[in-house]
Amino acid sequence: MGKKGKSKAPSGDKWDHDRHTQRLSKKIDKQKERDGTDTADTHKGVKGYHRSMLLSHDNFEKRQEGRLRLHISKAKREVDALRKRLEAWDDVSERENYKMQREEEEKKRKREEEECAPGFKRKRKGRLGPETWKLRGAARPAWEVYDFDTRYADPHVKAHQEALERAKRSVNAFHVCKGMFGKEIDDEGNKISHSPLMIEICRKFLSLSMQLALLSLEAKKFKSAREILLEIIQLEGTTTLHPITNARCRLMRMYLDANRPESARRLWEKLPTNYSSVWVRYSAALLEFVSWKILKEEGSSQESAEALLVTAIRANLYCAYYISFHETFQQVMEYTDEVEDAADGTLEQAIEYCNSEEMGNWIGTEGAVSWIKNFVVRVLKDSSKDCGVSGLKKEDLEWEEKLATLEREYDEESGKTVQKIEDRQISVVEPREYESDEDVASQHSEVDLLMYIGMFRTGMDMLSDAGEFAR
Repeated sequence: MGKKGKSKAPSGDKWDHDRHTQRLSKKIDKQKERDGTDTADTHKGVKGYHRSMLLSHDNFEKRQEGRLRLHISKAKREVDALRKRLEAWDDVSERENYKMQREEEEKKRKREEEECAPGFKRKRKGRLGPETWKLRGAARPAWEVYDFDTRYADPHVKAHQEALERAKRSVNAFHVCKGMFGKEIDDEGNKISHSPLMIEICRKFLSLSMQLALLSLEAKKFKSAREILLEIIQLEGTTTLHPITNARCRLMRMYLDANRPESARRLWEKLPTNYSSVWVRYSAALLEFVSWKILKEEGSSQESAEALLVTAIRANLYCAYYISFHETFQQVMEYTDEVEDAADGTLEQAIEYCNSEEMGNWIGTEGAVSWIKNFVVRVLKDSSKDCGVSGLKKEDLEWEEKLATLEREYDEESGKTVQKIEDRQISVVEPREYESDEDVASQHSEVDLLMYIGMFRTGMDMLSDAGEFAR
C-alpha cells in the first residue's frame, strides 16, 4: 500500500473565515511586493479576483434570468395543458370536473371557516367503515373478478365504451371558435352559441398565451413571442374590431423595435381600416412617412402618407394633438405611467402611446413631428369642407365637444355605480360585500379619467393662448 499524504495543517484545525482572510492578506502583500506599488490596498490588486468572484457567485442579472426561465417554463406547461383540453373539448366531462372542483373548494372553505371560529377543537378521526375499504386479491367479491357472474363488468370494455362516447362528443375548440375565440357576443351584438365554460377556458388560454409572449419578449426570444402573438391574432380573428387581448399592438411594437417595416405593413394591411388602435394606426402613418420622405421608396407618396395619417386622426384625435405639441403636453401631463392597456380610441390610450417608446420614434424621425403638426394646423385654418384629397374636415379636429361627451358619460356611469352600491347596501346584510374589487377599480379609473381630461384641456388652452393654431 502507498503512503498516505500528510496534511500541513495541524490535526483538529478547520478552515474558517479568519484563516481565509489571513491567507488572502498574505496573497495581497506578495502582489504588492511583486508589483512594487502600494495602491493595491483592496481586493482590486489581486489578479483575477473579480473574475473568480463572478464565476463562483451569481450576480443580480443571473438570478433574474433564472427566475425568468422558471416563469417561462411554468407558463408553457399551463398553456400546453389548456391546449390539450381545448383540442379535445368534451363539455359533459368538463362540467362534471368543474362541479367536483367547486364542491371541493366549498368544502375547503367551510373547513377553514370552522377552524378559524373561536373555541374550535379539532376532532379525532375515527376508524373508517368497511364501505370505504378497497379490497385486493382474493378478498375481492366474485362479481368483480369472474365473468360468469351476471354482475361482472369488464373494466376495459367499459373504459373503451366511455372513450368512444367521449370521442363522439368532443370538439376542437380552436376550429369551432376560430375568429371568435373567447367571445360571448360578436361585433354585431349577436350572442355566440358556445358553452360558458368553454368560453371561460378559451379566455384563460388567451391570457396565459399573452403572459408567455410578454415573458418571451422580456427574455429577448423574439421568434417565440412572434409565433405566439400571431396565433392569438388568428384565433381572435383579423376582421374583429374589439379583440380581447392587445396582441396586435404588442406585435406592432415588436416589429418597430426590431426595425421590421415590411412585417409591420403586412400586419396593418390585414386589419380593418376602421380599427381604432393608436399603436397600429399612428405606427402605420409613421412608417409610410419614412418610406415616402426619407427612403423615397417606390409606391409611397405624400397622398398615401396623408391618407394613413387621416385614418389615424379619425381613430384617435387626442394623439394627433399630443404628438404635434408634445413639448407642451409633457409639461402639463402627470401620472402618465399609471395608464396601462387602455381601450382603443380613448384619451388614456393616446397618453399611453405618447409616453412610450413610440414617441421617441416620432421625435427621432427627421421631419415627422413637423409633418403631422403642419397637417393639423393646415386643417384647422382651412375654411373649406375638406382638406385636399384626404377629406378631413375642420370639424373632425374639434376636441372640446369630445371631452365634454367624455365627462357626461363619466357622470352617467358614476351615477349608475352609486345606485348599484346603494342597492347592494339594501339587499346584502354583510357590509364587507357592498363593493366588489371591480367596482373599486372602476371608480379609481374614472377619477383618473377626469384628471387626465382636465390636464389635456389645460394643455390645449395653453396652446390657444400662445397662438400655436393660428401660425
